[in-house]
Amino acid sequence: MQSEFRRKLIVILLALSCFLAGYLLINTTPVSQKKLVHSSQIDSLITLTLQDFNISQDQIRKRDIQVDSVFSRSVYTVRVAPNFSKTTLHYTLKEELWPYKVNPIATVQFPERDMRLHLFVNDQIHRTLIIRDDHDLTLQRNQPEILPGQDSHEVD
Repeated sequence: MQSEFRRKLIVILLALSCFLAGYLLINTTPVSQKKLVHSSQIDSLITLTLQDFNISQDQIRKRDIQVDSVFSRSVYTVRVAPNFSKTTLHYTLKEELWPYKVNPIATVQFPERDMRLHLFVNDQIHRTLIIRDDHDLTLQRNQPEILPGQDSHEVD
């Protein structure tokens, strides 16, 4: 008798969950994907993110590399304090660029621990950020830092 009651309860719960799932499917609006109109939007997002991290303009150097007769790529070299969290910058850039279908992929060069961040759009690199430690700089207020006791295999 108890097992029959459980079966009925499970059927009712399944029916209720199917009804709610269908209701949500019909009544929710899809997330609108932002469109990348011009590659200068990527530059603006990079600049705004670096400003949010209190990285001054004198720590940033931008140069353009001609890839072919039609396309050129901008390369940013960013100098940061040695205990600046490069991983946090990578994550924040990813969050800013994801709605525009820009995929940031990072590589780290050892032993210098410099991060090279390539920004891909349609499987083509449009921008590159080279984030280097500068021992003459000190960590500014509101900048992310490497936490004490952080494992050595966690690259920042």
